[in-house]
Amino acid sequence: MKRAKQILGILLIIAAITALIFWEMTGRDIVTTKKVLVASENISAGELITSRMLKAANVMPDTVIAGVITPEELHKIEGKEALQDIVKNQQISELFLGVPTEKVKDLRSPFVIKAEWIDSRSSSLRRGDIIKVYGRDGKHYLGEFEVVFVKDVGEKEVIDISGEGRASVNHDVRSRTNSSGIISHLEILTELKEYQKILQFIDEFDEKLLIVQAEANRQ
Repeated sequence: MKRAKQILGILLIIAAITALIFWEMTGRDIVTTKKVLVASENISAGELITSRMLKAANVMPDTVIAGVITPEELHKIEGKEALQDIVKNQQISELFLGVPTEKVKDLRSPFVIKAEWIDSRSSSLRRGDIIKVYGRDGKHYLGEFEVVFVKDVGEKEVIDISGEGRASVNHDVRSRTNSSGIISHLEILTELKEYQKILQFIDEFDEKLLIVQAEANRQ
């Protein structure tokens, strides 16, 4: 019985020492700090966040920033974009992150509105103008487009000529009285699917187009 008590006493001492070591090495942090994610390297605004850029760290509760993310919430970060510069060891907050900005590819190209398709258009049309395209009777609206080229029969661009014979830019259509040639056809900037609507209309209705000048080039 006495030996059993001695063994129990030794075990209790070992347990106490173990608990003390655990407290000093880990327990204190568990009780008195909060584990959060911080940057393991400098992160620049616009960079996509990956797990290799992050690490877990224990911080005092009174230093935790708003929206801080914990290691268990890593899924909230993966694939997000940094909205600001984040320095190494700085806490990671949801407020610093956003959905990556998509870079939309411009699928538009210049497409020809042939001379034989045009029933009516203004002689003042110039590159950069915005036009609306209708069927000849005005009932079928086919879209709004930017004019990228105005060409004569010789494929030369029709431009305004000043009194001294130099090229000029007139934003006021009423001042476009001296052109370098007679308009034959146009080229508009649009996507293929939008251009196909015009082709389909011409093929289906065998009808020419009414070109309405919606806005003059203001560049």
